[in-house]
Amino acid sequence: MCLAIYKPAGATVEKDRLRNSFNRHPHGAGFAIAKDGKVVIRKGFFSFDKFWKAYKKVPTSRAMLIHFRWATHGEHTKENCHPFRLNASTAMIHNGVIKRVLVKDKGSDTSNFVKRILAPIVNQHPNFIHTTHGQKVLSLAIGESKVVIMNHTGKPVIINEHKGHWDKDCWYSNDTYMPRPAPKYSGFASKPKAHSSE
Repeated sequence: MCLAIYKPAGATVEKDRLRNSFNRHPHGAGFAIAKDGKVVIRKGFFSFDKFWKAYKKVPTSRAMLIHFRWATHGEHTKENCHPFRLNASTAMIHNGVIKRVLVKDKGSDTSNFVKRILAPIVNQHPNFIHTTHGQKVLSLAIGESKVVIMNHTGKPVIINEHKGHWDKDCWYSNDTYMPRPAPKYSGFASKPKAHSSE
């Protein structure tokens, strides 16, 4: 299971949350920034230190897509890391498995979905993802998955938004960024044997 995050302009994601996310999804991280009328993508981070070094340079005022990958299909490569570009002004991230797509060329389900299905549609019909009908088609195509698409203004389209949640002004596709609670004492540990007085 991957983790997809949408960070609006002005919001922040704490470093501890990012570190937790990376540690639980170690197969590659990346982010996209809405900047100067286009979407800038940085991805292929396979260590948290390298990810953080790049991430902390981004001003809080920028809207972002952030993604941490747990591979279900495809190799652990920069090419299979998210975000994926749909066109010069749009990028997307995904959490889940897209079952209705043929996985080819050592890619992932997401990379194949973008390359062979969604990007060609968006390039021919840029408003497709912003229409009610387009979003319904996307929802049917991805099933139980969650997808976030962001354009150059930082405006998001979140497919299956209700399957994730908002926390501190940011949207998360699941709760794997949260700290894990310490194990609770079960009460079933064996009691120490009493010593004989003899």
